[in-house]
Formats: sequence, C-alpha cells, structure tokens
Amino acid sequence: MYQNYPAFKTHDPAINNLRRKIREGLEADNPSLISLWLTMEEVEFAKKRELRWSLYLAQFKLLLETFADDLIVGHWRATCLDNIYKPLSGLQRLAFNQPQHDQIRLLQHELRATSHFFQYAIK
Repeated sequence: MYQNYPAFKTHDPAINNLRRKIREGLEADNPSLISLWLTMEEVEFAKKRELRWSLYLAQFKLLLETFADDLIVGHWRATCLDNIYKPLSGLQRLAFNQPQHDQIRLLQHELRATSHFFQYAIK
C-alpha cells in the first residue's frame, strides 16, 4: 500500500513506506526505524533551510499523531514520544525570527497538553 503524506514535501516511496510503518506502528519492536526515517529525510533536505523547516514540522506532527493514537501499542507510542525532541530540536536550530520562535512555543504547548492527556494511557 502506497500512501502519500501531504504535509511532507517529498513523496519518495521508500520514505513514505517508513512514514506509514511509523504512523501505523507496523514494526513496533523496531525502535531504530524512527532514527532511520529521520536520517533518510535529513539527507534529502540537508542543504535546503526552508524545506527543512516544513520537514521538521511534518515529522513532529507525525510523531505526535502516532503518540496520540490509542489504537497503537503503548510501547511504540512511547518510542514516538521519546523521539519527538529530534524534529523539535531541528526547528529550534533553524528558528531565526519571532514568528518561528512563537510557532515552536505553540508546538511545545501542544506537546505538553497532548502528553499530559495521554500520560496514563500508555501501559
């Protein structure tokens, strides 16, 4: 099954397959899958600052959505939450104006609210 992720600028089939596996928790016993995915996308956009911003936003959203999906096994959701700092850190490195810093604060707030809401759901 091939699925497009419109929030992402690239729709490479291999990367899309990793996104799908992560979002659907298809390899929940393979936490290195997230690092592989993040690395593959980082290589794709290494030189393009404006594209990296949207990439990190989309990565953050995919990991947060996966964490908040209570149909996915708990340990995979926790793994996504453990790795959500990576795209967030990427955004912090790229932020150079006030609107970007404000957007990061909103993402941090969304993360806190979501993780607080689901903190007892992961078991």
